[in-house]
Amino acid sequence: MDHLLLVCFAVTGGILLLYMLKKCRLRFGVLSALTGIAALFAADLICGFFDFDLPINAFSLCVSAIGGIPGVILLNILTALFL
Repeated sequence: MDHLLLVCFAVTGGILLLYMLKKCRLRFGVLSALTGIAALFAADLICGFFDFDLPINAFSLCVSAIGGIPGVILLNILTALFL
């Protein structure tokens, strides 16, 4: 289980590094944050049909804003593993 968390943090760090190296950082960062937050709310809506609770709080909003869609996928995987 510890190796899984290490891989998840490494992927998130890689995504952040990729955004830092892009030329138009602000535009891509804002676009990624908006798609991540929209995907979080869509995932919460869809998961509600399957009786799977994805909590929306400050942590999940930050992860989805920083990580975008891969961040939302990470939240779903971690929620399924630990709950």
